[in-house]
Amino acid sequence: MKFYDALQLGPEELKAQIARSEPPQKRWWRTALIVRGILIVLFAILFISSLTAIFGSENSSMAVVIFCILLSIRFVDFGYQIGHSLISLAVIFALLLFSPWLMQQVSPFIGFVINFLSLMVIVVLSCEDPRMGNGGLYLFGYVFLTGSLVSQDVLLQRALLTLIGYLICAGILYQKHRSKHSDVPVSAVLEKFDLRTPKSQWQLQLALGVSILFLLNALLHLDRFMWAGFACSSLLSTYPVKIRERFPARIGGVVLGSLAFGALYALLPADLLFLLGPVSGLCLGLCATYRYKTLFNCFGALSLAVTVYGLHGSILLRVCNNILGMVFGSVFFWFFQKLFPAAEPSS
Repeated sequence: MKFYDALQLGPEELKAQIARSEPPQKRWWRTALIVRGILIVLFAILFISSLTAIFGSENSSMAVVIFCILLSIRFVDFGYQIGHSLISLAVIFALLLFSPWLMQQVSPFIGFVINFLSLMVIVVLSCEDPRMGNGGLYLFGYVFLTGSLVSQDVLLQRALLTLIGYLICAGILYQKHRSKHSDVPVSAVLEKFDLRTPKSQWQLQLALGVSILFLLNALLHLDRFMWAGFACSSLLSTYPVKIRERFPARIGGVVLGSLAFGALYALLPADLLFLLGPVSGLCLGLCATYRYKTLFNCFGALSLAVTVYGLHGSILLRVCNNILGMVFGSVFFWFFQKLFPAAEPSS
């Protein structure tokens, strides 16, 4: 395998190669893993900071979402012909742009309807094969974008940024996947939606669960509530839903990551604190398990929150909102299974 090809592998595959290789090859695979992590962090900094400089710091969240989609769409398609996939991608980008903004303009219950319909469209169009992870990716983007208030002037800038992001991602989608699934129209995917099947039940469960959680936030007005949304969506977006694995892994990762961040934040000189974000991003790129990915995600999230809520307030919000999201997701999953007993069982 060429070194470039090794860089295209994920940390799970690279660590598996390290585990089964002889010592000389282990060093080669470890080098690939580290170089891959460094390149992703450098590209993220360049890509996101450039778009933020052009379109304003208020639109940095959309820049992050576009970056995440760009990384994924190189490897994961929608499971149907390319022309229809490009249209579906445009619909998804439009929903990511307008639905979080519309939700801020209306009553909580109308916002619930907007969220539910938007999320249903997103998961049906993008999750023909739920195991590929599109559910988690696009829901992360949706939840992330609901966390920032957007004025009309900012929305116009965000619309232009979204259009540019779509053109970039659509070009990659076409280049990488244009010859796949040429005999599968999107209508075939839509016709297969049937609430008697596990996949359709999972799609409904995912959209409905996250929408109800958003409704609770709109009624309760909790701080940094998108963290609860991330936790809930990360639980419900697995296929099948893995309560027993994800619940302790996320809670453990959040608690350890928040405590580690607090310790480093207190010990490091003020002029070195800016390194916490890039270093945690590099470590995140080396992680192959959900627990450690959750742990290092805390560093980036808390680095932003600490300027608003302070160190102790940020850590408390991080832990409590993640527990809230995971508990809600677990309870909702249990009730959903009672309504749809044929759905995929938890594991």
